[in-house]
Parts: sequence; structure tokens; C-alpha cells
Amino acid sequence: MEGWRGRIGLITPAGGSATEEVFNKYRPEGVAVYTTRIPLFHISYEGISKMRGYADDAAVLLAKAARADIIIFSCTAGSFMDGAGYDLELIKKWEELTGKPVTTTTTCVLEAIKELNIKSLNIVTPYSEEVNKLERAYFEDSGIKVTSISGALLSHPPDMNTRPSSDYYRYALMSDTPEADATFLSCTGLRVTDIIDKLENDLKKPVLTSNQCGLWGTLKKLGVLEKTPGLGTLFNR
Repeated sequence: MEGWRGRIGLITPAGGSATEEVFNKYRPEGVAVYTTRIPLFHISYEGISKMRGYADDAAVLLAKAARADIIIFSCTAGSFMDGAGYDLELIKKWEELTGKPVTTTTTCVLEAIKELNIKSLNIVTPYSEEVNKLERAYFEDSGIKVTSISGALLSHPPDMNTRPSSDYYRYALMSDTPEADATFLSCTGLRVTDIIDKLENDLKKPVLTSNQCGLWGTLKKLGVLEKTPGLGTLFNR
């Protein structure tokens, strides 16, 4: 049976496939991944809020048609846009709607931060300035000091696929300070898994990414978490 150890249902913004690539490349044997896409037209509060309007149907589809054992809303900004605790409101709503365990990328990031005893973050994003401000507020209101938040300042989702991981490597190096316990590369649309180990080696501190944390948190809830080369300190403690 496909997914005999667990079936993950992904709700992910249309236009990119980074989450699916990471989940399918690094999933343990016996874990299956199923995806439903929802439209994202603009990297702004309005655009991301509009995208979330499609997520209820996506969650039900994954629960009923794909028979997912757990569902993850794989969109970092979509689960932090309305402030600290909003990710938990989304989880409650979708668990009631589907009868399945649910998590979000932002929830998984906070769990990873707690797991690694991180108190302060250097955040690197592709987001617009508007969304960066909302992200800073989310983490600071959640008790995490944000030492810096910087990045590509993009507004159109297709532009995310035009920036190589080397750009985000440089952003992370340039914005790092001794005050930051870790670096977080935020956004499930980024293809940055290949630089996790390189950055950890060069910065001498943990590096988190949205998809790495999402996979870690989902596998942990399924009870099938394994040490995995290439996914940094979080997966190899």
C-alpha cells in the first residue's frame, strides 16, 4: 500500500514546486505525499489572504480523496499574516473540517525553534517589505527576537523562481550578526535546501528553512522522523 507509514497532504501555493521537491526527495521510505494547489497572485497581505480562501476546499479534498493521515498548509506567510496564534486558529478550523491532524509551516518553524532552544533569528525572505514587517511582528510577538529581516523584496510569485539559492546564501551571510542564534530562510517557494549545510558550516549556527521545518514537523507528528543527511542540525541532532 502506498504510504503505509503515513500519507502527507500538502496544501501549497500554485506556481512553484519547491515544497513537493523537498518532501518527496527526503521523505522516509513508506511515506507518501499528495498535493493540492491553491492560487497565489501577489505577495501582499491582500494577495495571500485571498489565497487562503481556497484552502478549506483543498483540506477537505486531501482528507477525503487522498486519505491523508496529516495535512500541512505549506505556506509560511499564509500562516503568519494575521499575527501570533493565527496558525493555531487555522489548525483548529481545518481539523474540525476534515477530522484529520493539521499543521502549518509557521507552526513547524516555531516547534523547530523550540526544539533547538533558539531565542533570536536572522530572517531572510523573498517577500515584499509589507510582508516582511508582518513576519517580524509575528515572531517577536511569539517571543523570538528578530535581529534582522532582509532579502529579495519580491511582489510577484513567479519572480521567486528567478533567484538562485546562491542569492539567499549571500543574503544570509551579509545579514548575520553574533546576536542571532540561527538563520531562517523563510518561504516554501524557495529552493534553498542545497545551502543548509553550507550555511551551517560557514555561520557556525543552525539554519532553518520553511520546507525543512515543514517536513520535520509533519514527520514528527506522524511518528516517522529519521535522521536525514543534507537537512542540517534540525534533522541530525
